[in-house]
Amino acid sequence: MKKQILLTWLGKHDLDAEAKNQLGPVASILLGTGWPFDEARILVNDWFDEVPRYEAWLKRVLKKEGRSACVFIRCAELRSPIDYPGIYAVAREELGRLASPERKITLNLTSGTPAMIATWLLLGKGVFGAKLVQTSLQQGLSVVDLPFDISLEYLQQQDGILGSIASATPGLNAHFEHIQTASPAMQECVELAKRLAVRDVPVIIQGETGTGKEVMAEALHQASLRNAKPFIAVNCGAIPESLLDSQLFGHVKGAFTGATGDRKGYFEEADGGVLFLDEIGELPLEAQAKLLRALQQKEITRVGDSKPRKVDIRVIAATHRDLLSMVEDGSFREDLFYRLAVGVLHIPALRERIQDMELLVEALLANLNQEAQTQPGYVSKEISKNGIKFIKAQRWPGNIRELWNTLVRASIWSDDQMLDAIHLEKALIRRPDGDDTGALRVDVSGGIDINKIIEKTKRYCIEEAFRVTAGQKGKAAKLLGLSNHQTLTNWMKQLGMEEQ
Repeated sequence: MKKQILLTWLGKHDLDAEAKNQLGPVASILLGTGWPFDEARILVNDWFDEVPRYEAWLKRVLKKEGRSACVFIRCAELRSPIDYPGIYAVAREELGRLASPERKITLNLTSGTPAMIATWLLLGKGVFGAKLVQTSLQQGLSVVDLPFDISLEYLQQQDGILGSIASATPGLNAHFEHIQTASPAMQECVELAKRLAVRDVPVIIQGETGTGKEVMAEALHQASLRNAKPFIAVNCGAIPESLLDSQLFGHVKGAFTGATGDRKGYFEEADGGVLFLDEIGELPLEAQAKLLRALQQKEITRVGDSKPRKVDIRVIAATHRDLLSMVEDGSFREDLFYRLAVGVLHIPALRERIQDMELLVEALLANLNQEAQTQPGYVSKEISKNGIKFIKAQRWPGNIRELWNTLVRASIWSDDQMLDAIHLEKALIRRPDGDDTGALRVDVSGGIDINKIIEKTKRYCIEEAFRVTAGQKGKAAKLLGLSNHQTLTNWMKQLGMEEQ
């Protein structure tokens, strides 16, 4: 008989449930399945000081219910809850070590962050053939049976692709060398992109506005085996809904008023190459269904035509939105997400790449000087140490695009060769403060209630810390400069805030 193993991340819901003497997802699965587990292997990336208590509690519960599963805890250090490369590395190592004909692995899709769950799905369904389970208070325990394969159809092509990797590898760096980076987070992203480039699989690129998602997509294309074929970029949010079918799939003459001739759509224009779907999260559900069908069937039908046409494309999609959250609220199709999420890249925000600031500024200034050299009276610009220091101190919510625009304005407004902090400060467009952040600049001349201002500031910072850390209290406390999460809990109680 095969050894039954549950492999899972430890989630915040598990710890909260244990504190209330409830089961939580992990314990519910261990006790609720029809097949008894021999081992429970739990991966932990936070709340390390709470783990011993939870482990002891779980062993007591299993013993009380007559379950003999051995519990093993492994601590996994990750950079963030959405550290896809780190999560993948841990999950891949653990599954690879456990996989054998004598073992049956079950993966828990309820505990952990969306990034962890997505990785379980990709590896568990597409590579290791693991059983997938989930649990909820409303529906209890259920086995997840996906009606589609996530990555096996692509793995069938791997032998042929691997034969080309050796010849393609030496040229890879040339296609990515313009992506300036010295930060570990961005270096990991680039290294993963190099691996994905030579594999003919769909990719989703995630990142805030202005982080360079299209630049990364073009680098993937240039380093791929399709680099001699077209790269067609489409902004999904800029196409009127009434024209989506025509724009994506084309139309024939007379299909509608104004269709004076046959026209290729973006799919046909990209045939043999790459179709880059920017801001894919903006597509309406009806268009998502048609896109999914085109990807599955590898064919499209022009508007007004009855004859389908075969297309051979690689799709690279990009978004600044959280697609898994959209899947949860029903605004993005789950089957389309997993069709696209074979390769996933997360481009870190500029504020997370402090080590890259100087490299980026030098590259952007070199580009700017070259473009502006023909302008009358233009003086090539350099940047001072104070200028770099000023740039590093800003948050850059618009990321590289905002930095570029600031440098352009500073270079135009200044006649000096050296750009200093004062030039950059004048060129920086200040965003209006919201109500919550307005407490940082207060007119006290008419009298104020400083306690209310302090409470408002605390509430805002706590909410932001939970947003950045995906609700992880330990990491949120560290971001706020608190020595432990209990202090944060006390603050939240004083402010009447609900537990995350």
